[in-house]
Amino acid sequence: MVENQTKKTFFAGDTLMKEGEIGHAAYIIESGQVEILVDRGNNKLKIGTRGPGSMVGEMAMIDDQPRTATVRAVEDCEVIEITREDFEGWIENADPVLKMTMHVILTRYRDMLKKSFFSSVKKTGVEETEKQNDLHDVALNAIKMRNELKEAIGSDLVLYYQPIVDIKNRKIAGFEALMRWMHPEKGMISPGAFIPIAEQSGLIVEMSRWALEEACRKVHDFKEVINSDIRSDDPFYISVNFSVRDFATPDFFDHFQETLKKTNTSVDQIHLEITESLFFEQPALASEALTRCHEKGLNISIDDFGTGYSSLSYLHSFPVNTLKIDQSFVRSMLHKENSYTLIRSIIGLAENLNLKVIAEGIEHQEEATALKELNCQKCQGYWFARPMPEADVLTFLKEWAVPDF
Repeated sequence: MVENQTKKTFFAGDTLMKEGEIGHAAYIIESGQVEILVDRGNNKLKIGTRGPGSMVGEMAMIDDQPRTATVRAVEDCEVIEITREDFEGWIENADPVLKMTMHVILTRYRDMLKKSFFSSVKKTGVEETEKQNDLHDVALNAIKMRNELKEAIGSDLVLYYQPIVDIKNRKIAGFEALMRWMHPEKGMISPGAFIPIAEQSGLIVEMSRWALEEACRKVHDFKEVINSDIRSDDPFYISVNFSVRDFATPDFFDHFQETLKKTNTSVDQIHLEITESLFFEQPALASEALTRCHEKGLNISIDDFGTGYSSLSYLHSFPVNTLKIDQSFVRSMLHKENSYTLIRSIIGLAENLNLKVIAEGIEHQEEATALKELNCQKCQGYWFARPMPEADVLTFLKEWAVPDF
């Protein structure tokens, strides 16, 4: 057998798993074929085969029972391994009703197998062929992406940076760090495709920690080369996004502090960006973690404000510093009165609560001008600059001309 982190090669004759042993992993067959065998006294009875696209070993991994069959490679096989830890990462974030339903189905399925498995084998003696359906394909693609993403951390996963501009003095206040996945074969994969997979599987925690440390190191590099004529008077910073899963880890705050210390980064050089869902999915964790962050002087921004679960109550209950107006409102503000009124109301609310405001998605000069007239403090968008890799940032900071608006 040959293996790397998530993919394994079993040669013809190799045993993938043995009947009676505890199941610590399942496998998705990418190529090749395996046979399924059960012990019948001194003999092994072949009850089926599996080929590309099939999963084997999932039952013992899920319900923590001994394996009911042996699986052996008929020919050389390439497989993707799903460990118990991987699986638990997916299940942990599942809906409680889904969890309960799954366990009920597993119990009934096990019982059914005990009653009818061997009798059906005696009657048919034919090999099974699994039919693929849309749900199977979606799940398989998600598992493959999760495993590829795990290998990409620290190599193919990179940060792009988009400048945040101080509207009043037309200078750069900092950058937002945005994850990008440069797949060696598929090219750039949209965050909209891989971030949900990362959150559901729990990989987002490792990714966020990598992004935090990377941003801490780059904020020093960027500060060194930025032209003083275009830098805002406030401390230069990089804003990093964090998810509900990040805050659910018990050592979130301690790890954050350790990273700042290790990289010699001050608290005003890194800002936290969170989504509104954090306040509703994990209110207790959010309150504790955000309070500790706030007490240490960290700036906390609510991303995409106004699009999801907006409530004035959490602005009172949780220590936030900045509201980021979602780009959907900004892009329609000049031709939709409701959007313009909403933006004006958010800015007014922020002023009354002594909060800062950043408007996202500025694509035209007219939008920047209108936001400046509404007394919006900061903004970001394609009109100023698109998200860019580190090398382009260094050039940008030396050559950027302050736009007139």
